[in-house]
Amino acid sequence: MSKFYDSISDNYEDIFQPNDKQISFLEELAHGKILDVACATGKVAKRLQDDGFDVMGIDLEEKFVNKAINENKIDAKCMNMLDIDKLRDNFGLIYCIGNSLVHLDSSEKINEFLKKCYDKLDTKGNLVIQIINFHPFLQVDDDYLGDLPTIKNEKVEFVRKYFRNGDFIRFNTVMTAGDKSIENDVNLFPITSDELVSLLEQNGFENIKIYGGFNKADFDKENSRPLVLVAEKL
Repeated sequence: MSKFYDSISDNYEDIFQPNDKQISFLEELAHGKILDVACATGKVAKRLQDDGFDVMGIDLEEKFVNKAINENKIDAKCMNMLDIDKLRDNFGLIYCIGNSLVHLDSSEKINEFLKKCYDKLDTKGNLVIQIINFHPFLQVDDDYLGDLPTIKNEKVEFVRKYFRNGDFIRFNTVMTAGDKSIENDVNLFPITSDELVSLLEQNGFENIKIYGGFNKADFDKENSRPLVLVAEKL
């Protein structure tokens, strides 16, 4: 398991919880079998499954997959997202949310993943990607690029900051739970909305829509923090 995810694995579900807008957004696009790419502990997949959808999850982190299977009762596999072509099924909906896509470290690998998603989708199947809108951060002429809103509740505080690191963005986090505080860094590949749309079009996707969140807010390249994208295989 990567150092980043291993360090927050015990508190992952305290930090990241599915919300109703997220679930409604996905359910509006869902038909047939659903694939949750980078499913983590399977909380989103479980919400969809509880609503009657047929969901499979994959994640690279074995500890998460075990929780998804044993605690959330999800059909899950320990698998790299670049290996989805090895799955037997095709899907009516594939989604990769939670900024997971940008853990791939190059445009070439992201392009490879998008191509494999296209191949694994049924006709009229949908792909949903949710990442951070990196464009505003890339305009900052400084090593410190800014932060994301701190996640804080009765169980945990999760502070998130971005720093320039060559072609990457260094994602710095500090998680505090009780009397324990853990700091971590992980490199992210800051693909922009324009680059992502271009790759999707190259791979045959159509009806590409970008929103500023799962609430379907208008996307503002200069100011939106989330980037939620939908693309269809016709």
